[in-house]
This record gives sequence, C-alpha cells and structure tokens, in this order.
Amino acid sequence: MQYEEKTTLIICEFISHLKYENISYPVIEKTRICLLDYLGASFVGMQSQEAALVREYVRTIGGKPQSSVFGMAEKTSMPLAAQVNGVTCHAYELDDAHRYATGLHPGATIIPAVLALGEHLSSSWHDLLVAIVAGYEMAGRVGRAINPSHRYRGFHSTGTVASLGAAAACSRLLGLGAEKTAWAAGIAGSSAGGIFAFLAEGSMNKLLHAGSAALNGVNAALLAQKGFTGPTSVLEGKEGFCRAFSDDYDLQKITRALGGRYEIEDTYFKRHASCGQAFGAIDAILEMREEIKVDQSEIRRITVYTFRAAAVLDQKQPDTIRRAKFSIPFVTALALLKGRVGHFDFTTALLQDSDIIALADKVEVLEDEGISSNFPEKRTAVVTLELLDGTIVSRKVDIPRGMPENPLSTEELTDKFTELSSSMVGLKRSKWIVKCVLSDEPEENIYSLMSSV
Repeated sequence: MQYEEKTTLIICEFISHLKYENISYPVIEKTRICLLDYLGASFVGMQSQEAALVREYVRTIGGKPQSSVFGMAEKTSMPLAAQVNGVTCHAYELDDAHRYATGLHPGATIIPAVLALGEHLSSSWHDLLVAIVAGYEMAGRVGRAINPSHRYRGFHSTGTVASLGAAAACSRLLGLGAEKTAWAAGIAGSSAGGIFAFLAEGSMNKLLHAGSAALNGVNAALLAQKGFTGPTSVLEGKEGFCRAFSDDYDLQKITRALGGRYEIEDTYFKRHASCGQAFGAIDAILEMREEIKVDQSEIRRITVYTFRAAAVLDQKQPDTIRRAKFSIPFVTALALLKGRVGHFDFTTALLQDSDIIALADKVEVLEDEGISSNFPEKRTAVVTLELLDGTIVSRKVDIPRGMPENPLSTEELTDKFTELSSSMVGLKRSKWIVKCVLSDEPEENIYSLMSSV
C-alpha cells in the first residue's frame, strides 16, 4: 500500500482526452466483439425471472422515456434503463469478465450505461466505442490494483469497481474534462457496493450489482456535468476507494503505461455458462473426456485442486440453476457426462438428474496454496480422477479457453451470439446484427438493435 499523489486526476486526464483515432484497430475490433457478446447475453437474459422482476419494478416507479430497455416496448429514464439492462445481461453468467480484476464483469456494467446515455444523446458509433474503451480502462486498472485482496474481503468488483468504470465511460461520452471526470469517479466511488454474500443462498442480488453499477455510472457523470463535485483523490486518498476496499493495493497499476496497452484487451469471454472461476476445472474434465472413455460407475472420486476464489465453489447439491452455475462439483459432473456446460443445458430437470447428482457427490474441491499464490496470473485447476480399479488420471489447466492468452476465435464468439440470440430474434436477424456490430460503420442505428425483440 502506498500514497501516489494525483492518481485519480492522472487517469481521468487520460480518459478525458481519449480519441477514436488514437486507439489501435485491434482494440477497436475487440471492443466491437465485447458489444456483440453483451447483446447476445442480453437477448437471452430477457427470459430470466430476475430481468422480468426488475422490468416490473421500473414500470412501477416510472421514468422519463429516454432510453430503451431489453424486453420493454416503452422507454424509461437513462439511469433506470442502464440498471435493467445491466441485470438482463448478467442474468445467466454469459457476459464477459476481466482476466486480472477478480470478479469484474465490465460488459454487463459499462456497456448498458453507455448505451442508455448514448441513445438519449444520439451519440455516434465511434463515440460509443471510445466510451466503452474508457470505461473498461478505468474499471480494469482499479480492479487490478486492489485485487485479489478486494475479493478476499468479500467484495464483488462488478458492483464496486465497475461503478467507477461506468462513470468514466459516461463522462467520456458527455465530453467532460479531467476534473469533472474525477468528480464523477468520486461520486461513483461513494455509491459503489457489492458483496459475495449471494454465494451462500444463490440469491438474485448478484445481478443487481451489475445493474446498480451501470445506474451509478450514469448518475455520477450527469451530476458531475451539472457541477456536483466529488473527491478528486477518490482512488488514492487516505480514506479513499482503494484503502477502503482492499488490504493490499498497488496504485501504480492504475496509471502505469496509460495508452501503451488497454484493459479491454484483457477481457475474457465465456465458453461455459457458469462462474468463470470454474473454467479451469471444466476444461480439464473436457480434456479427459476426449482422451479417455470411462463409465461414471467406475469412478471412485474426482478431486479438484485450485485457487482460493474457485475453491469456495464447493457445494455438491445445488437446488437452483443459479447455485448450480457456482458449483464446481455440479458443472464438473455436467461436463463429464454431457460434454458441455452451455446455457441451454441448465434446466430445472437437470437439477434432478440422478446421474449428475451421483457424480457431483464424488467431487471434492480443495484449495492448493501454491496454486493460490499464482492467482490471478494463472487460473489453475488440477483435476484428478480416481477409478475403482486404482487407476488415476490427472489433468492440469493453467489458462482456460476464452482467456486472452487462450482466446476463443471470432467465429466461436459469433456462433455463441447466434446460438443465444436466434431463439429470440430469429437466425436471419441474428446474422444481420453480427454484420452490423462488427462493421466499421453499422448499416443500422445501434440503438435499434436493442428493440429487436
């Protein structure tokens, strides 16, 4: 821990001067993929109970018709639209996440804030992309600086760090200068919150972390625009964000090499519809499944050795789909028996599948301190399968598929989008959206894509 003078103003100065022409083409391409992934998760997320409840809440309290909402014919206010759409995107654990900022889901927080504000402002395609890059930059850098201590203290970066990211993105979209961008960060930092208590019961409020961060970001930037001040030392202050939320932070990670690399480059995409901390174990089991053929009746036990943030996902018999997605025993059993852990695999009937229940009961999840010491640089899982005849098979995965170092291809990501969205908008419309979002200049207004359903 240390005091670095003007950390907040340095990064806000960078964000306020960020321009489309100064961002490399590969970064812009990655940003468009992030937007496509956001839309795919949101189209299917409209079907969730949680999204429906938040839509009903918004209808109850009302809002000035400014911005579109997934699943609603009517518009609502910018902050409320951002909130609903954040919950919608995050509903099924399909949205992107940050490689090093533990627990940060930037797509479900920053993009709904940008689209809600941008629609009302009639912002251009290029301005939207720049704002998204700016938001990922703030959230990713702060998330790196305070994690993994932040997570170990029980905080969820999607509710905390992403509030700052959404505020930065909206500030850039509004064209705020460095000081007002810092005010917005200060306001958002004071509004930030989100704890991992949801894990115990699989409660819905995890999704509200994403929605609230998006709402906080819109509110903070609009208030700062009007002249409402926030602390311009919110990050580095002795009673500031980093010290409040982490026991071990590095402020230099927030300002080091600004413009030399972008945090959006360290975004990873989900191959599996589960908590990302389970991906190493899932990938290891899928590798085993390809290489050896074994009947589940021959299995004595499966042991997963992994890092601390993953080892807590050890519930053997989840009673809801949400809890199942945060159960390494369950998703490991699903992967071995079905060969995939996709969105459409998770049904109420799956929770009662006797074969999966029996196999999940044989899975032990243990923290390995050596593995934990290398987190988040590596997201290691060592999976050992022991058969009744004494045979032992083991697989180790350090970098799961979808991570920047082991990426999914553009084709795989567009296939993911099509699979998720086509049931809602139809295959033809789904392919048209892919073409629009991945184009330098979309042939259709980006905001109209949200009202495709």
